Amino acid sequence: MNAFDAIVIGLALLALISIVSTSLQVGISPMPSSRKAQQAIISAIPQNTEGLIFDLGSGWGNVIFPLAQSFPLATIRGIEISFIPWGASKIRALLFGPSNLVIERSNFQDISLESAEVVVCYLFPEGMSSLEAKFQKELKPNTLIISNTFRLAGWEPEDVITLDDIHQTPIYHYRVPLK
Repeated sequence: MNAFDAIVIGLALLALISIVSTSLQVGISPMPSSRKAQQAIISAIPQNTEGLIFDLGSGWGNVIFPLAQSFPLATIRGIEISFIPWGASKIRALLFGPSNLVIERSNFQDISLESAEVVVCYLFPEGMSSLEAKFQKELKPNTLIISNTFRLAGWEPEDVITLDDIHQTPIYHYRVPLK
C-alpha cells in the first residue's frame, strides 16, 4: 500500500467514524429521501411560497437542492448536525448554488423556527416527538409541516400522500392550529 492509498483509507475511516458517532448521538443516521418523496414534498408546498422553508435534518441535501430550484423566491434553510453530510451539502452549494439556499451545521432544537412558512422533516419517531412542543411554541398558526414517513403523534394530518413505492411511504401534511 502506498501513501496515497493509506491517506484515502484513513479519510474514509474518519468519515465513517464521524457519521457513526453522530448517528449514535442523535439516534438516527442521515437517510436520503427518495426521488418520489422529493417530488411529493415539493408538490405539497404552494407554488407561490416566498418565505422561509426549513429542512430539519437536511442530510446530504437531496431535498434542499430541489426545493431551492422549485421555489426561487423562497429562502431554503437546511439544518444538519452530522459533519460529513453537512460538509458534502455545503461544498455542493458553494460550487453550484443556488443563491437562495443556506446550509447550517446545527442541532435544529437550538434554532428558532418562528419565521418559518414551511418545515420539512424526515426524522424518526423520537425525533418527531421531540419537535411537537417546539412546533407548538414557535411556529405561527397555519405553518405547513411536511414529514416524510413519520407522523407527528397527537396531530391530525391535513393530508397524507402515499407514494407508489415498495414501502408505500406516507408523506404527512400538517398545519399548525390556531392558538
